[in-house]
Amino acid sequence: MAVRSFSFAASLIVFSSMIIASVADYGNDANPETGTLIPIAVEGMIMCKSGDKTYPIQGAKARITCVKTDDKGKEIAPISILSNPSDAKGYFYASLHPSQLPMGRYVTKCKGFLHSSPVHACDFPTDENKGIRGQSLHSFRFVADKGLKLYWLKPFFFTSEPTFY
Repeated sequence: MAVRSFSFAASLIVFSSMIIASVADYGNDANPETGTLIPIAVEGMIMCKSGDKTYPIQGAKARITCVKTDDKGKEIAPISILSNPSDAKGYFYASLHPSQLPMGRYVTKCKGFLHSSPVHACDFPTDENKGIRGQSLHSFRFVADKGLKLYWLKPFFFTSEPTFY
C-alpha cells in the first residue's frame, strides 16, 4: 500500500512538472554572460498536398502567435508575427526578439499557424499538424553562434480543395 501511494505521488510530481514546462515562457531567458534576453526563432516547412503529390510552396507564410504577459504572469494581449516568405524548398523562418516587447513583458503559450499561400491552385489551409488550430512550440535547441532559441514546427500543408472540419 505504501509503495503504491509513493508511486502515485511520484507520478503526480512528474506530471505536474510536465504541465509547468508546457506553459513555459519563451522570451525571458537571459544570457548568463551578458544578461541580455535571448531571442526566439521558429522554423518549419510549408507544403502543398494535391491528390497523392506533395511539393514545397515558395512564398508562403506562417504566423506565430503568443500571449503577452507581464512580470507577474498576468496575461495582457496576444502578439503575432509573420514569417519571412518560404523559400523554394518551402522553408520558413520567423524571429521575435524580447526588445520588441515593452520592458517587463514576456511571451507565453506560443503557437504556429498557416497564414498564406501565393499559389492559387493550392491555397486552402489544412489542419494537418495543427496548421489551423495552432501547433504549440515546445522543443528547441540553443544556437550558440546566433545566441537564440530555435524552435522547429512540423510541416504545414495547403491543399488544392477546401477541407471542412
